[in-house]
Amino acid sequence: MAAIGARGARYVALVGRADELRHIDEVLAAARSGSAGAVVIVGELGIGKSRLLGELCERATVSGFDVLTGRGTELEREIPFGLFVEALNEKFGALDSPIIADLGADQMAELAAVLPSVSRQHRQSASGLETERFKFHRAVRATLSCLVPHKPIVLALDDVHWADPASVELIGHLLRRSIPGMVLVLAYRPRAVEHLLREASAQAAREGLLRVLDLAPLTVAEAAEALGEPVDSPVVRGLHSESGGNPFYLEQLARMSRKSQASPLPAESVNNRHSTGISTALRMTITQELTGLAGDALGVLRAGAVAGDPFDVDLVAAIAESDQARVLRCLDKLVGVDLVRPTTTPGQFRFRHPVVRRVVYDEAMPGWRFDAHKQAARALGRRGAPIGTRAHHVELSASPGDAEAAATLAEAGRAVAPRAPAAAAGWFEAALRLLPETGADEQRLLLVVSLAGALAYSGRLRDSRTTLEQALQILPVDALGERTRIIGMIARADHGLGRAEDARHLLVAALRETTEGSADAVPLELALAENYLMRRQWAEGIDVAMRARGHAEALGDSGLLVAVNALLALLTNHEGDKARSKYFAGLVADHIDASDVVMTPELLEPLANLADAEVGIDQLREASRHAERGLTISRATGHGHVVARFMVSAAAAKMFLGNLREARPAAESAVEMALLLDNDQLRTTADATRCYIETWTGELSTAIRAGRAAVHAAARTPGAHYAWLARGSYGQALIEAGEFDRGRREILLIGGPDLSEMPPTARSFFEPALVKAELAAGRIDAAEAIARRMKDFTFGLRSREAQAHYADAQIYLARGDFPAAVAAARQAHEAFHAAEMAVLAARAQLMTGRALARTDQNTAAIHELEMAYGILRDAGAARLADEAAHELRTLGKHVRRRPEANEPDSPSTLTGRERDIADRVVQGYTNREIAAQLFISPKTVEKHLARVFAKLGTSSRSGVAAAMNGHPADSE
Repeated sequence: MAAIGARGARYVALVGRADELRHIDEVLAAARSGSAGAVVIVGELGIGKSRLLGELCERATVSGFDVLTGRGTELEREIPFGLFVEALNEKFGALDSPIIADLGADQMAELAAVLPSVSRQHRQSASGLETERFKFHRAVRATLSCLVPHKPIVLALDDVHWADPASVELIGHLLRRSIPGMVLVLAYRPRAVEHLLREASAQAAREGLLRVLDLAPLTVAEAAEALGEPVDSPVVRGLHSESGGNPFYLEQLARMSRKSQASPLPAESVNNRHSTGISTALRMTITQELTGLAGDALGVLRAGAVAGDPFDVDLVAAIAESDQARVLRCLDKLVGVDLVRPTTTPGQFRFRHPVVRRVVYDEAMPGWRFDAHKQAARALGRRGAPIGTRAHHVELSASPGDAEAAATLAEAGRAVAPRAPAAAAGWFEAALRLLPETGADEQRLLLVVSLAGALAYSGRLRDSRTTLEQALQILPVDALGERTRIIGMIARADHGLGRAEDARHLLVAALRETTEGSADAVPLELALAENYLMRRQWAEGIDVAMRARGHAEALGDSGLLVAVNALLALLTNHEGDKARSKYFAGLVADHIDASDVVMTPELLEPLANLADAEVGIDQLREASRHAERGLTISRATGHGHVVARFMVSAAAAKMFLGNLREARPAAESAVEMALLLDNDQLRTTADATRCYIETWTGELSTAIRAGRAAVHAAARTPGAHYAWLARGSYGQALIEAGEFDRGRREILLIGGPDLSEMPPTARSFFEPALVKAELAAGRIDAAEAIARRMKDFTFGLRSREAQAHYADAQIYLARGDFPAAVAAARQAHEAFHAAEMAVLAARAQLMTGRALARTDQNTAAIHELEMAYGILRDAGAARLADEAAHELRTLGKHVRRRPEANEPDSPSTLTGRERDIADRVVQGYTNREIAAQLFISPKTVEKHLARVFAKLGTSSRSGVAAAMNGHPADSE
């Protein structure tokens, strides 16, 4: 039995893990070549996750990686970003000046908001909006991306099942947006966090970036090998039976058997567990280890269990109420018996295993623990520790009625809410539990509303709604204004949950309790009109909003009048009444743009409705300006509930104006917000907008993924308001990718050939895709029927007239009537140009050039195509630009590639076409897919790729990825 000690715990954990080790070596080798990678190690308690992760880290260190490690802790799960503070704090606090300059002030401010080492050096203000906490995620990713070219990185996170929600969100971001040259490693127990990371993990797996190592128990033969005993030994069989083949249990039971020189503890199932998941047998073995400790050493060990894992000497001394010298002597003894181990940080120690800490903590008397946490809170307060760290101990050492503790927890909630709303919700709940039962109604109401907001921002919208109902119960009956405000919040929550009918019943019932036309009734009428908008009943919504408008005018309430006019601008736009929509939008814009107006949070919702309406009536520059202003005001006032809407409006306006490079990140930001909020209504809109934008940038695989995500999100939300946008964008992307039948079917699901479930004013933006699909199938008559319908529904808007002309041009070109195609395409170009829709105008020019070429008017065709090519390239519409370039080459015209803005200069030896191909290789496209995107043959791609290999000094696609990302590749 002594053999297990000689061979070591590492050996025990790695017995039977040859396949896992091979996978680890493959992932590390790929990362050294510049690829991204992720490894998930899954298994039950004690199965060897931590030891295997440690082996991975050792191999990575030997291979030249920079290894960053963090570990979740069971007793501090509410402290935000605990995993990442441990893993990144030291490294990010030592960034050199060039990296800091590359990151810029804004990203350094985001890091400083979370990481203590950075906050000591950089004190700029970061975004204070819960909806924009993805900015911290991006700052972490950007920093890691800056570090990777100097040295590949392994970011290893252990015990992720104990990670706080904020850390889990950041893990999801890093899985979705992997970093070439970095390996993300996660170890956790099965079913603990899979649902939180499911979508991000699935995406990484689809892209071939994720390896899952599911660890199985040891066989009897493997247990014998680990113990250094014959396989038929009764001791081996007894220990294997008792441990269930679990390596950690096997090691602990063997350790106790060796110490006692007696037979193992009575056999019992490893499934006989306490609520903590620790088997009774294992708990007994650790308890036996503790019985031999002297009183001082046991006291220090218990103080360490309260302080954290890892823990520092000073805090333990304060908790144990002992001097540092005595604590250090005790720690030497505890290290000697292998209960704690020193870390690489001086003065810091960690428990041999989290289970040891859990047992030590549980064995301490409850009264002692209560006082120990109080001592910890005081000590941390004296040293100026972050309030989140103090709040953990305050919560565990406060009694009901402790107003000071409640105030501390409320302060902690407000402090962490912008980055970690889930943690904030926990502390708001704890503060509410401490408030006295009577005499604190105002404070309780404030906390309940704060709790509802934190729950909504952390993706728990149903819980948020329930909490808002509790707020209504606290409110006095005569507090009608506050009741109206909270009822409106509940209705918005119902809309987000896809429960528009429930919201209607709530609002109608509330209106019955108010006096018609009163200041309390008008906001409810406004909310009811918005409810009709959500249910696509625009005429009914207009009727209710017009009543509310009359009441607001009678009250002389300019704020309510602006809100009603903005909603009317949107409702009349959806219904197709361009004149009224422009009228109401003009009234709102005049008020908001006035020099003396004070932009309060109450104006954010009207501003969002105004920007949406302006996109719909071709006032794109105004829409972009108002969306940007809304973002500025939201950040300045700390109100982020409509930020995602501003992002979507800004993305749509920029897209139509022809600035795809700015539209894309705006849409990506909206998607990030929707994911963090776990809001399918918002995700439907954000992903659909991203799909539309990526279709025009030419990233069709990304567009299709986003469109599919939008459709799935809409399907999860009954009556989703923007389900039509999801299906329309997805169908259009499929058609552009050549999947004509699938795309056509998807669009026709929006109410059949008339697209009756889509706002009339939006239909013309998807009907040209239907025309293209019908023409591809040879159904020219069906395409003509669509084009005729488009002419009947232009609503006096130049963009809709342009779409109808473009549909005609498509049909004429298919029929071979090239002069008519030229005329129609020119009309489309003129109308799109008048509407300032640059990309669509250039696409019409491309159509004009193509038709002119068919009539042998080559000089005119080249002129149109060169104009289109330049505009499309500058806009970022790469695929359409490549179509124009293809047409020009067909006409014998050499196309000189224009460098894109912010394009890296290296590798400088590649030509424009070679870089086009190399960029797509990095993105994982096959030669055939690259050929389709660039309108060249697969053979031509092969020739260019051979030259890319030669210039970059590599012979593999992974080598191309390494060179393009600035990483050293392995020698081939």
